[in-house]
Amino acid sequence: MNKITINPDLANVDYTDLLTKICQSLEKNQIFRTNNNHQWLVVDINQIAAEIATSQVNSPLGNAKGVRAATLNFSPGSQDRFPEQISNITELVRSNLTSYLSQNLSLDRLTFVTQLIADLKTFRQQSSKFDLAYNFPPSNQLQKQRLTVRNNDGKHTQLLKAHKVKISVDKPSNFTAHLLEGINNFIDVQLDPTSEERNDLEDILENLDKNEQSDIHRLENLVNQQTLGKLKKLAKIKYLEFLYENIDDNASENNLQGKIYLQDLIRRLKLLDDYINNTNKADGEYIVNYQGVEVNYQDMFSRGEAFDMLPIIPLIEGYLGETEQENREKVEFIFGLKLKFDGQVQAHKKGKTVFDYNQRILNPDSEEHKEGVKDESRKKLFVEKVLKIACLYYFLFASRQDPKNPQNDLEYNPITNLEKYVLPILQGSNDEDKKQLFRNIIKGFEKFQVKEKIKTLKGVLTNLIKRKTSFPTREYPLHISVKNSILEADINTIVDRDTFFKSLLRENPKDCLKYINLGEATTDKNFIVSLPAKMTISEIYFFETDDRETFQMQYDIDITGQGISVLPVVFAPANSCYEFFTKNLSDRKLVIFPYRPDPKKPETGKPETQKLESHQEFIYKITYSLLAYVCLYVLLEGQLKNLFIPILRIHLNNKKNDPPIEKFIVSLTGVLSHLFNERYWSNSQGIDIKEFSEKGKFKIPNTLASLYHILPKKFTFPPGEKFQFRELDKLAMIIVSSRGSDSRWGMEAKKSNLMGEIIDFRIQPQTATLRLWRTFSENYDNHEDMFSYPSVIVENVDQLYEQGYRHFIYIAKVPYSSTLHITQTKRDELFFMSANVIKALTRERNDIKIYPMFFDKYYAVKVENKIKSTSLYIQDTVELTQLVEDSSKKSIVFFNLFNGIAVGKDTNYNGVMSYATLLNIYQGVLDDKDIRTGLIYQDSHLKSEILQCLTLFHFSRYQKHENSGKLQIKLDPYQNLIGHESIGQLALLKYSRGQNAEFNSLAFLTYVRDILARPKSSS
Repeated sequence: MNKITINPDLANVDYTDLLTKICQSLEKNQIFRTNNNHQWLVVDINQIAAEIATSQVNSPLGNAKGVRAATLNFSPGSQDRFPEQISNITELVRSNLTSYLSQNLSLDRLTFVTQLIADLKTFRQQSSKFDLAYNFPPSNQLQKQRLTVRNNDGKHTQLLKAHKVKISVDKPSNFTAHLLEGINNFIDVQLDPTSEERNDLEDILENLDKNEQSDIHRLENLVNQQTLGKLKKLAKIKYLEFLYENIDDNASENNLQGKIYLQDLIRRLKLLDDYINNTNKADGEYIVNYQGVEVNYQDMFSRGEAFDMLPIIPLIEGYLGETEQENREKVEFIFGLKLKFDGQVQAHKKGKTVFDYNQRILNPDSEEHKEGVKDESRKKLFVEKVLKIACLYYFLFASRQDPKNPQNDLEYNPITNLEKYVLPILQGSNDEDKKQLFRNIIKGFEKFQVKEKIKTLKGVLTNLIKRKTSFPTREYPLHISVKNSILEADINTIVDRDTFFKSLLRENPKDCLKYINLGEATTDKNFIVSLPAKMTISEIYFFETDDRETFQMQYDIDITGQGISVLPVVFAPANSCYEFFTKNLSDRKLVIFPYRPDPKKPETGKPETQKLESHQEFIYKITYSLLAYVCLYVLLEGQLKNLFIPILRIHLNNKKNDPPIEKFIVSLTGVLSHLFNERYWSNSQGIDIKEFSEKGKFKIPNTLASLYHILPKKFTFPPGEKFQFRELDKLAMIIVSSRGSDSRWGMEAKKSNLMGEIIDFRIQPQTATLRLWRTFSENYDNHEDMFSYPSVIVENVDQLYEQGYRHFIYIAKVPYSSTLHITQTKRDELFFMSANVIKALTRERNDIKIYPMFFDKYYAVKVENKIKSTSLYIQDTVELTQLVEDSSKKSIVFFNLFNGIAVGKDTNYNGVMSYATLLNIYQGVLDDKDIRTGLIYQDSHLKSEILQCLTLFHFSRYQKHENSGKLQIKLDPYQNLIGHESIGQLALLKYSRGQNAEFNSLAFLTYVRDILARPKSSS
């Protein structure tokens, strides 16, 4: 266990008061009871969590400000008390359970828990009710098909195509020198100082250059770290231009109309960009407000995601590679492109389209608007969204023209009416006038038939992207420039503040994005520095081949030779699900955790659960989390490793209703599953029993397939198949990620939690059996230590090595940050892919083979509807270089895996998982020959075997029930560890409305686990 130390640069936490009250409550309350003839063990920690939440409890964080995350940076004194209090709570839980069992069942704890555990084989049956029985069906018709990007003979059918954008930036060898030269020019042209003033200014400039924390280096970081977002925003406009050029307006009346609407969309986006970048306007002219929340439109629309709320807009989806050609002083990025098509907003309970949903957000009379401005915990973000929609949608859709004559829209200037009718009201102080303005904007959309225009444009673009004929590649040259307006124009101000730069650069660097300009090459003298750049938009086509493989998959629930035991755990709303339990689960032995139901809507006529205040809600969540983990820990003490713990969540609401406690239970059960997968197998899955009653026939098998998908699986290649394993008998896959646990805004000091999972493959010539070998989680006092010596990964590799594993797939998030690398002389942000990490894993063992991989997802359009295979792939490295043209050969794309079947009727794109590796990075640590043999060389059978295992892993993570046996691949099998739905993201809880700080429950419970794992003598 890594020792927890106190960092004076981070906010302190003190759990003493909370843990004391938990101990006091456990001493007077019995939390265990049995039900259903002692087949159900009910663990009522809800009553304790609710009691403590509504009492006077000191917040662990106190009143600290400027905190981003606070979990494990203990205050002096509380650091030593915490382990002792955790041990006391655990002992109270033990004695609580022991005394109940002794008094009521005359059983000891181990005997009782053993009686609750069943053999998983007894669950292997068909059942008409939801009693956790599942037939674990085999999949006998799995198929993968090779694609090619070459159609040399013209006989291959084109199945898919994709669009990509390459962004190239010429970077100077010494960016600081270019900035200094630009500032000197500014002094000469704009300031015209006296000789004495010039001496003062030169001294200031020299100090700015020498001090690594100075404003000039802040500007470098701003250009370096934030400009790529602006380039992506510009790429969206360029992609629309690319599509516009390829519309045949003679083909149909719809095409003609759609082309005019697209032309107008491009024109208005450019107008908005020009308006925001107008150097003649003062900052105050862009400031608006509503409901006491102030927004600067110039700052808001300078950001990369400025246009993403529009119903139709390109999205930069998928990182396809990044190269830095140091000798040529150039950096290049390649991204995938796709179109957002006014689809349904999943978060909305009625499935509104993007345009309709955002109108409801804007509409002051809608339920969404009223609740958004009323809820203090999300008011600021909600009002910012309202003000953004008001400006963006007005700018893009306002009109005074006859809808029947779309050509007239091209003459409309939205800036004139925005400044005359909209901004004066939004800059005023009367919120009622603003509400009426919002209503009028919506009426205008209806009058000028904006929805019909969107529908027409959507139809034209949908047909266009599916067109099989090729679009010519287009290049768009541009310059990245820093405006002079970021500099102070008054010599006295410069001397007084000892800097040339406006104070905003120091106070809020991201708000200085408005001073970075992207445009055509110019002789304009109003720029400090300018970098040449270029965007290239092109297509890539994917053709089918006759190269196919078929194989089978089945659950291997006897992988240990002793079978798998099962202990079902259920989290359910208290006092709400008795009928569901008795009807479906009365024959099952269960551990049941009741939780606090979310308040019911008053219109139901039922008693409304008292809503917790935000600070009470946090105390409830942290108390419930701690007790849930400790209780399960106590129950599982002494149990064998071949135990499966399915965690079922019963919900009364679906995600679209946004219930806070039920959302918390989703995150908690995910965290618990991750922690218990370190020793056992565990997975969590929820079911909405309201939907269950309506759609039970379909819900039951899908819910169970998802709950059990984590169990071991065996893949078999029939004797007639040409593929068989020859070089691998064992393979391990390690997947890693991390999430901060303690940090402050604007400071580098950080504590983090490293998390991951390990999959192992047992391989014979015609079969491969894979299972989740272990998850792991470890806290690091210094965030940077994870990227030099991640001890928990090293320890697991050591154990696998001792068991005979020599080949390791090592997967992490894309290692490069989205920076222009204008200030770095070498790659220094490889993170988990760094040479130090790889060296720590190999321990200089020459026979260990590590294959570093990173991945991202991009999208391809299905141009042929008859795709038969459920898995499509390309593994020809030469072909894949058409995706990423990397002359430095540092980043090599070696595998693309496609999901052959699109999900949903309105889906235009198929996802593609793109895998890449790094070469010429690990000299002296890894032999590049091993990486080339395992991942790159086309004639390497080892590569075929490794990529086969990777494909099988994708199949094994599919979570839906398939009666046909035609299982699909899970396109993103890493989302539980990496991404917006990952366990690291789910583990973050907000302290309260007044504090925007986050609490990392996985890091917290990881530390609790470490305390409980200590030998008794040292605890």
